[in-house]
Amino acid sequence: MRIGLVAEVKWEVREVCRQLNMTLVDPEDQIWGATLNGHDVRLCLSGMIPSIAKERVTRFLYNHKPELMISCGLAGALHSKVVVGDLIVQTLDNTLSAHADQALTKQGISFHLGPLVTVSKPVLTPKARGEVSATSQAIGVDMESQTIAALCRERGIRCMAIKGVSDGVDDDLSAVLGGFEIIHIPKIAKHVLFSPSTWGLASRMARQSYSAATNLGQGVWATLQGVH
Repeated sequence: MRIGLVAEVKWEVREVCRQLNMTLVDPEDQIWGATLNGHDVRLCLSGMIPSIAKERVTRFLYNHKPELMISCGLAGALHSKVVVGDLIVQTLDNTLSAHADQALTKQGISFHLGPLVTVSKPVLTPKARGEVSATSQAIGVDMESQTIAALCRERGIRCMAIKGVSDGVDDDLSAVLGGFEIIHIPKIAKHVLFSPSTWGLASRMARQSYSAATNLGQGVWATLQGVH
């Protein structure tokens, strides 16, 4: 089977890359590859700009023609039961849902099966999360999974999202990310560097993101085992 993975940046799926021993197979499009239990696995790094990400994923689906697509990355919680470090799994495929449930439960990984909502701008405050939750009934928010799911549906490709929760429903990230419509790491780092009042929050965000990414890697790795 041809399995596609997509993440914004390699750091988010570093543990999967390590365990699969992935190598760069297409430097121009930032495609990484490996073989697992006879399956051909390809990772597409979409980047953090939505328009470019959509273009890269579209090209990836056309060129590599995966039979299964897994959207990986980080997400924010929209419900109090979802805490930092948990995973959120969403798919319309009951077979994939059952497989992920069994794999993650077996590994003792904390996760929730439920809907994600994709937004075009970061949701930074508890108030904003409440508004998104009220209109979507989702338990987590991200900036790409539903776009990828739509692209897959158009092509008849099985798809699921596995997201690591990096910020809780009560977290206010506006002091660090406020004013940035697009998550641009160098610009945000410069802002933090010259704003000492943000250092504590930035440090906590980094720790939470690291924890979420580590659990995400373990969850994706566990889910990949036995996929058919």
